[in-house]
Amino acid sequence: MIIFPAIDIIGGQCVRLVRGDYATASKVAEDPLETAKKFEAAGAEWIHMVDLDGAKAGYPVNTEIYKNIAQNTNLKVEVGGGIRTLETVQAYLDLGISRVILGSAALKNPQLVADAVERFGAEKIVVGIDAMNEMVATEGWLETSNVHYIDLAKEMIKVGVKTFIFTDISKDGTLSGVSIDQLKKLADATKGQCNIVASGGVHTLDDIIKCRDLGLYGTIAGKSLYQGTLDLAEAIEAADTVKIRKMEIADYEGAYAIWVACQNGLNNLDDSREGIEKYLKRNPDTSFVAEENGVLAGVILCGHDGRRGYIQHMSVAPEYRRRGIATRLLNRALDALKAEGIHKAALVAFKNNAGGNAFWEQQGFTLREDLNYRNLALADMIRLDPDYR
Repeated sequence: MIIFPAIDIIGGQCVRLVRGDYATASKVAEDPLETAKKFEAAGAEWIHMVDLDGAKAGYPVNTEIYKNIAQNTNLKVEVGGGIRTLETVQAYLDLGISRVILGSAALKNPQLVADAVERFGAEKIVVGIDAMNEMVATEGWLETSNVHYIDLAKEMIKVGVKTFIFTDISKDGTLSGVSIDQLKKLADATKGQCNIVASGGVHTLDDIIKCRDLGLYGTIAGKSLYQGTLDLAEAIEAADTVKIRKMEIADYEGAYAIWVACQNGLNNLDDSREGIEKYLKRNPDTSFVAEENGVLAGVILCGHDGRRGYIQHMSVAPEYRRRGIATRLLNRALDALKAEGIHKAALVAFKNNAGGNAFWEQQGFTLREDLNYRNLALADMIRLDPDYR
């Protein structure tokens, strides 16, 4: 489960509200960027940000703050508040924002949500469902509708939405505990169809554990972090339900299914069960899987020839992406190679995999331009550690 530390902005200041009431706004930190950097240092991979001025005005107001954090930290940033057009979504994504939250638009302009999912992909669009007495509220929580929060979620799932942030407004900013009953109702009603992020009321580690045990995708923490009732690093550790372990041949079917889902280049010989079994026997300690609640979420098949490591497959199942699993798998494999005296690793990078190649470059791999594998490869991707000899 992902922990999303939260920064809400009014007038360029980091604030928190109580039950969405703007009159209760209180400053909780001096500088948004420095606050984000502290969250990152504690282990956060995501940050949840809301433009409260924008939510009230109906258009973005504090854009520069979100741009600054996206471009000056390694955090993945999700932003909501005042996003009413596809052009605004595009503008945010162009600034390096990872996900955009549509709130009022989900109720008042569902076609916008459908168009956004089709144009930008479900992984870039989140729908925020804010409810008072189980009825959806809009316009910065200033208006309450007669639409039940579960009904709205079901309608949004029909247009392709995969991730929801659910806020019980009565709990927000109160440190009174998460609304576990309403979250469970939503989880049960949409089981297997979407990711749910809990928002509002988080007080202590117990709330994190409750959300984790409910099987939620994430939990947003705001006031609890600023007032010190919740330690971010401890929350992240407690929320981690993904475990990394060595790959075994018993994992073959699950791993193969992930490779197929990710459209990896496969061949009948090397990637058969017999081929992978031989591979694991040659290098039993350098291939790993990520597992959550008994389900494989990702896999890295990595070996070496005594001088150089090579990564044959590295994939994360589509439903588990953007959770840092790929980086964790890679780091475990590289650490295992180093333990065997191997300080250089390579893989083949393909022309039609721009997103994947960008990931490898971010991880410190560089391109060798002198190779062209079967006219398909862009280059050999090499990572060379400084201590390699």
